[in-house]
This record gives sequence, structure tokens and C-alpha cells, in this order.
Amino acid sequence: MANGKKKGAKGERDLSKWWKTWTGYDFTRVPASGGLRWKSMANATTGDLVCAHDIHSRRFQFSVECKNYKDINFEHIILNTKKSKIHGFWKQASDDAIRGNKVPILFMRYNGMPKNMYFVVLPTYVFNLFFPTLTKMDYPRFMVQGFDDGVVIMNSQDLLKFDYMTLHKNLKKLRRNA
Repeated sequence: MANGKKKGAKGERDLSKWWKTWTGYDFTRVPASGGLRWKSMANATTGDLVCAHDIHSRRFQFSVECKNYKDINFEHIILNTKKSKIHGFWKQASDDAIRGNKVPILFMRYNGMPKNMYFVVLPTYVFNLFFPTLTKMDYPRFMVQGFDDGVVIMNSQDLLKFDYMTLHKNLKKLRRNA
């Protein structure tokens, strides 16, 4: 196994633990690191992680993409260059989510970041479901236009402050009414 594959597999296992901390449910890596494809959309497995809980796995609304890189250059977003890895990561996350009728969410890390800390990229409409109820965010976040309808990039530690089940219910209601 190449070093990049090992790093990616370890990153996905670590992210599975982060999701368990936030949701209380077990998560597991998708076989072939997100490369598993079913012919039927009803069986679509998308992203790099899946919820492994017997009941909640069928209700889990996110397609989780995980990226672990030496560095992540945020200036490429603002410069709108073709070198922007983040645009490519988001396109992959979005395409997978569409295929599985899920909501994309991207977790990114670069070398040297504190353990259990990620940059989280999520659609603005998802961020707006919980942002008004947060009393304090410890880390800066920014909104970016030019990614579909816009995204928010935030620190995963601030996402942990919001109750997952409340977000799950609000997102389910929003998607049902869309």
C-alpha cells in the first residue's frame, strides 16, 4: 500500500471516531475508500464514511468526504485558480452526494494540524440550520460563493458544539419541504 493510501485510510479511521464522538453512532470506512459503486441508486454508498448503526444508517443524510493532504491552500479559492484542490474536493463530495440523494460534507486536514481537528466544508443552508443557536464559536469561519449555492468552511471543533440530532431533524424537515 502506498504511503498516500495509508495516510488516507488512517485519516478515514480517525474521522470515523470524530463522527462517533459527535453523533454517538459507529462509522466505518467505505470499501475501496469511497470507490464502491452500486448500479442501483437505492443502494448507493457514497463518500468515504458510512454510518454503521443498524437503524440510523438508513436515515443518515450526509455523504462524508475525507481529505488528508500535506497542505491545503485556501488562497487558491480567493484567487479562483484552477489549482484549487478544495474546489476539486468539493466537486467530488457534491457529485457523490447527488448520486446518493444525500447532503455533501467535506472534512479536510493538512499535516501538523491538532489531532481531531478538521476544516469542514458544508453547504451554507446546512450551516444556517444551526448557526443562529450557537452562542459562541471559538474559530473563524468563512462563506465562499462559487461552490454551487455557496459553502461555509469552519473548524470541526465548533461543529461539535451543536447537537447532531437537532441538526439531523432540522435537515430532514428542510429536505422534505424542498
